[in-house]
Amino acid sequence: MALLSTLKRLSSARPPLVDVALAALWLILFQLAALYSWRDPGSFFFDYEKASKPLYSAIRESEADEFIQKALTASATSQQPDLQHETHPNYAYLDNHSATRICVGIPTKGREKEQFLPRTIASLVDTLSPDERKSLHIIILITEENPKANPAFGQSWLSNMADEVLLYSPVPKYLSADTYRYINESKPSESAERNEHVQMDYATLMETCRKQGTDYFVLVEDDIIASRDWFSRLNRALHLLEASPTPDDWLYLRLFYTELYLGWNAEEWHIYLPRVFLFYAMVAGIILLGRALWGRHTKKQSPCHTTSIVRFHVWFIAFTALFFMAGRVTVIPRSEGIREMNNYGCCAQGLAFPAHRLDMLEGKLRAPPHHAAGDSFIEIIADEMNLKRWAMEPSVFQHVGVRGSSEKGGPRKKLWNYGFET
Repeated sequence: MALLSTLKRLSSARPPLVDVALAALWLILFQLAALYSWRDPGSFFFDYEKASKPLYSAIRESEADEFIQKALTASATSQQPDLQHETHPNYAYLDNHSATRICVGIPTKGREKEQFLPRTIASLVDTLSPDERKSLHIIILITEENPKANPAFGQSWLSNMADEVLLYSPVPKYLSADTYRYINESKPSESAERNEHVQMDYATLMETCRKQGTDYFVLVEDDIIASRDWFSRLNRALHLLEASPTPDDWLYLRLFYTELYLGWNAEEWHIYLPRVFLFYAMVAGIILLGRALWGRHTKKQSPCHTTSIVRFHVWFIAFTALFFMAGRVTVIPRSEGIREMNNYGCCAQGLAFPAHRLDMLEGKLRAPPHHAAGDSFIEIIADEMNLKRWAMEPSVFQHVGVRGSSEKGGPRKKLWNYGFET
């Protein structure tokens, strides 16, 4: 009876009153969208300045700075994790699970402005327990031909946080041979262009990590900041992939992505349109059902006016437009865990590869022609071999390198994970 009474009130209301009610509802939803979707780069309400403000990453950078000060005089390596916590400070997942043995490879080059490498390494290790740190092997590759051009070279914090430092030139006698190593056989040629140099750097790190015998290799750029729980969440994600029905059909797991490329992409309209048609069918069905119930109750058949049909479609278009204005990330939220991301991932700030893929990747990265950037070439390999790419949700890395350029005089980067800051 309550439904019939409501239908009676709506049907007896003058059309302008119905329009006023729908307009009020639309405005309320508009305000809600503006309130909640300002962080979604695919939204009409996206606020770039506000969404780009570092919040959580600023906290993690401050914590990393504190750890770096400690690492000036104490060790945080896998062989001597003196600075690590006795128990994991925030997350208990690994209490009942053995940590996967992981090798992290970080290519680094001195930058014109800010140097991010110290905080990158510190944020990877500052929240680990001694056992977790022992299961993580960190290798730094200084990519300059003259390593002294890199501000990190010879620093005490570097040898106290990294397990190995690779050089393309002989190691000076005053540096520890236990940490620094010369890799003459793997260095790029002097005439190598940028793409070739990057691919050879990736291959060198993969080869070195493969020889460590770890379960996974994680390629990390030197301008990221990691969340406190990155290691436990990475282990959880890898265990999920290992337990999947097809554990060997993927190339990498992404630890960072940017929402900039996850909007309403034209290639995926076949995903959105069924939702729109379903919404249309539901609304039209409810109206037709209401008319039928009301006609049965009053013994009258309500006429279907052309103006009513036009008004229905006008409001349907208005609410559908608001749906898309709110942004894809807002209206189709992603569940926590892992998700398949074969497209729009970008870039190589953090990629985890299973060990059995490394030999193949090394060979392809070293082989000419080196016509693509390193991360793009990895995507080409995945497409050619029809291998899936996965991503952690939410991202466990933030690209703090937006504050500087990777090349002198280069453009300002805009690769940012907006959800990381919440």
